[in-house]
Amino acid sequence: MPGKSNTKVVKSICHLCLSCCGIDAHVENGRLVKVSAMREHPVNRLCVKAWAIPDWIYSPERVTHPMRKVDGAWRKISWDEALDIITDKLAGIKESYGAKALVVHLGEPTVGTEVPRMAARFCSLYGTPNYTSGASLCFAAKGIGHGLSISRRMFPLAPSYKNTRCVVVWGRNPQQSKISEQADILSAQKRGAKLIVVDPRATPLAKRADLHIQVKPGTDCALALGLLNEIIAEELYDRDFVNNWTFGFDKLKEHVRKYNPEAVERVTWVPADKVRQFARMYALSKSAAITQGVSLDHCINGVQNSRAISILIAITGNLDIPGGNIYNLPLRQARVRVKGRVSVDEAIGAQYPVFNKFVGETTAMPVAEAVLTGKPYPVKALIVQACNPALTWPDSHKVRQAFEKLDLLVVSDLFMTETAKLADIFLPAASFLEGKTLMDYAFKGMPLVMVSNKAVEPPADCLGDWQLWAELGRKMGYADYFLWQSADELFAYLLEPLGITLEQLEQNPGGILYRQLHQQQKYEQEGLDTPSGKVELFSQTLADHGYDPLPTFTPPPENQSEHYPFILITGTRAIAFTHSQHRHITRLRKLVPQPLVEINPEPAKSLGIADGDVVVVESPKGSITLQAKITPDIPPQVLSLQHGWNEANANILTDGEQHDPISAYPGFKTTLCQVRKIGE
Repeated sequence: MPGKSNTKVVKSICHLCLSCCGIDAHVENGRLVKVSAMREHPVNRLCVKAWAIPDWIYSPERVTHPMRKVDGAWRKISWDEALDIITDKLAGIKESYGAKALVVHLGEPTVGTEVPRMAARFCSLYGTPNYTSGASLCFAAKGIGHGLSISRRMFPLAPSYKNTRCVVVWGRNPQQSKISEQADILSAQKRGAKLIVVDPRATPLAKRADLHIQVKPGTDCALALGLLNEIIAEELYDRDFVNNWTFGFDKLKEHVRKYNPEAVERVTWVPADKVRQFARMYALSKSAAITQGVSLDHCINGVQNSRAISILIAITGNLDIPGGNIYNLPLRQARVRVKGRVSVDEAIGAQYPVFNKFVGETTAMPVAEAVLTGKPYPVKALIVQACNPALTWPDSHKVRQAFEKLDLLVVSDLFMTETAKLADIFLPAASFLEGKTLMDYAFKGMPLVMVSNKAVEPPADCLGDWQLWAELGRKMGYADYFLWQSADELFAYLLEPLGITLEQLEQNPGGILYRQLHQQQKYEQEGLDTPSGKVELFSQTLADHGYDPLPTFTPPPENQSEHYPFILITGTRAIAFTHSQHRHITRLRKLVPQPLVEINPEPAKSLGIADGDVVVVESPKGSITLQAKITPDIPPQVLSLQHGWNEANANILTDGEQHDPISAYPGFKTTLCQVRKIGE
């Protein structure tokens, strides 16, 4: 009709965080005008970030042309020119230093999508084993810890909230990170489930919990071992499961004897009676679910934390039951990696063989050191996609020095991030609503696959993330290995082993379950994919690689001192942001206008610091300036701040040298520091 706008609703997925909620994208005359929840999708509780998607896509700060840095200034170039420069540089680096001199690093927005397979294929064809991803800092340590107990691969257990009698929220604040999970937890509590929250901070969820365990940062493994001590000593474990489905129980029983509640109290700050209460509430609830945050990964006991928790789940009979913790295999997509070209044993992170084996890639954590020292071999080129390591990797001064030394740094993003500012070439990316994505929700504990549909056209010079690797691969002479000309062609190939067609996915916008959502105690029919065929309380895999085969607590290498009297927690979440993203969006920035450091009133008073004062937080690595937030919700010995702020970069304070020996995850939650008022 004359004057009537051309409107449509497109079924898609929000990729602004790893909740990956289903969304309806409302488009008028080719422009996205708003986003609402997709009713067909099982994850559809939208947060403030989703409402701001139009602001994000149409931000005036978005970079929509390839750029090259010439004499310190950016100049627009064409895609052909950008790809020619990159391929010439990569060819020269390979000839002079070998293929291993290239590292590729992908960020969180690519998780669960087709992009990692394409990037891995490029790396294999080029000949580098140094494909890395967000697994270097997130998700993998938990998956390894759980997988060592129940599988031969990275296998994180997911909580099942249906009819659960007890929920343990350990090291996470879903109100600020995953509101869909927050709603599930509160629903379980309303149905009568007990709620236990383990967190140094008195989060909103902790304040409404039946039991708040205010643990000392970095001592969660000792707490978990104390729970195992109490559960075994009081015979609160599931005898039938332990007798039939575990390996090494006698060794575990002897191992945890020294972690009695009184000993645990001295280490963790948790009163012995609360340790006992926690153990009994969890073990006797039948069933009980544990949801575990990345906080547990970011310390020197990261993998052992998850090992201990997976064992808690198993010996109490909460493994793979409704209301307990369940496991799911990822979608059996066709492999896009070129097998046999390179070995991960030759990677920059070869000293972390268990990580490499379980994750199927190497870790990016040694990259900065390798660039600066040339050991174990030179690293001369880095391609970063959908990630901002200048703000998110530990020891930002060192990271910046390393990136400035590279012969080639390429960044693909939507915005000129702090990492992009250091680059030689910037490649503009299309947003998730400007192309199609094949999404597998296995990383969320859900056997669901769906297609995220294209809602609007991208700017002319912006490419989808998978297309970058296809185009670069063709330029490098690998055209025979990048035959797909469209997303539909690629998705059809990836889906072929599953027997699901693209047409079926398009007819089911909420996705298709590729396995039964939950089949109770699958191990009884299928067994467990471990060397012993049982839950490995004692891990021969760890023993073979020189690690403690039983979950063992290692105290942080340094204790608080007069000069550094506080333990700093970095990485606390704000619902408006994801890591270093979205702070340039006005409506989101209004919710959290500036970085703050949380301080308990008691030490603040003794230091003369009032709420809103400008303070300096200092660690052995550096210092940052920001405002103080005085709150009783944090212990007197602890400070807390968000990461991802350029104005007050938390990773100027952190140290990558103190890390988990199995996963290489840094101690983001255990940095020693001091705080003082400006001018004092």
